Amino acid sequence: MPIRIPSRIPLALLGAALLATAIAPRAGAEPPPRRRPAQASPGAVASAAERAGWLIVTSPEQAVSLALTRAPILRSAEAGRQAARGDRVTAGLRPNPGVSFNAENIGGSGSYRGIASLETTYALSQRIETGGKRQARIAAADRAVALTGLDAEALRLDLAREAHRALAGTVAAGRATEIARERVRLADEVLRATRGRVEAGREAFPQQRRAEVARETAAVFLERSEREAAVALRALSVVLATPEIEVLPARSAWFDDPGPRPDPARAAPAPPGQLDRARLDALIDQRRAELDLQRRNAIPDVTLGAGLRRYREAGGDSAFVLGLSVPLPVFDRNQGNILRAGAELTRAEAEAEHGRLYLDAALADAERRLEQAWRAADSLRRIVLPAAAEAAAAAREGYAAGKFSLLEVLDAQRALSDAREQRNAALLEVQQLRADITRLRGRAAGLLPATAPAGRP
Repeated sequence: MPIRIPSRIPLALLGAALLATAIAPRAGAEPPPRRRPAQASPGAVASAAERAGWLIVTSPEQAVSLALTRAPILRSAEAGRQAARGDRVTAGLRPNPGVSFNAENIGGSGSYRGIASLETTYALSQRIETGGKRQARIAAADRAVALTGLDAEALRLDLAREAHRALAGTVAAGRATEIARERVRLADEVLRATRGRVEAGREAFPQQRRAEVARETAAVFLERSEREAAVALRALSVVLATPEIEVLPARSAWFDDPGPRPDPARAAPAPPGQLDRARLDALIDQRRAELDLQRRNAIPDVTLGAGLRRYREAGGDSAFVLGLSVPLPVFDRNQGNILRAGAELTRAEAEAEHGRLYLDAALADAERRLEQAWRAADSLRRIVLPAAAEAAAAAREGYAAGKFSLLEVLDAQRALSDAREQRNAALLEVQQLRADITRLRGRAAGLLPATAPAGRP
């Protein structure tokens, strides 16, 4: 039965309704999936990050500057320094004088009834520190201030090292994701070629299943790499105290530069003013000052007093009163505090000796490991990677021409992926070891926070 259109509805309006129905999205239709930054090109990722107002971190220097500018733990270290300065102010203060009022012969019996025989005494007393206690206290407080300053500087160096290591780990995780994505692409190519050969009757069906297994294995590895990259990025944002950051592995040329070849035999020793050694020495000085202070505290202080006494019974006559008070060190001679301070000094000296040995061993081990990682990265770049890439390409071409088996193609691709992963891991180790060595050498120059975070896109 033909559809009749009422004449009262304009044809133009009906056409507009049909056009709007065709253009509007269907109800319940899912929106197009959002492309993940890891799957987009570097330029697209940069544009998306810039539009969102995110901060793109492109170098270790920028990461260190951000960490030293924004990390809340540095405020904690500065608060510790201010607390030590407060102790220094307290150490330099002298004891407060005391004032006293004394009334005698009040409300007694007989001639002492009432206030007729009242005697009042107004006195002022001052405790005099003896044995150089105040100077020793000031010296101990000064040592504590110096120690907290070194602790704050060590924390800055630790934070700079962690920022460098976290950034290198994030870049390496991004590179691992790219390698995994390339592995999936190669597996897809092999799977397509295998299906073609199976359909043409030149290959058995189990070979296609093997190619499918290899492709799915590569996809699983890609998903795991993407999760690890996201975890590494979150860890970096925590170190930098900057939640909205982005790292572009393709624009991290510094990561591919292992630097000059290290030579552990010619490595320079730790500088004389190495920070950790200075901290150990400062701790010994502070403990020694504490022991000296406790020994001086065993010397009794003297309290002097002077006052004026008024005699009401004698018509208001007055007389001066002088006093001297000295505690007798019969029982408490500060033995316990002296013993404790001496034990703390002995422990600090033993820990300093162990710390120096550990620092020397750690620096030598880091230099040796850096040389090994550098040689591995260089060998993989010059020899292994070109050979593996050439072998994989030849295997794929030969398989398409029927010259190689599928197993040989899969082995060649696996060898290429392994070589790329090994080079990525070697470069990561080089970058992290260089950060560790910089920290062990205590190079504080160039780590001052900038007035504003650098690198805003």
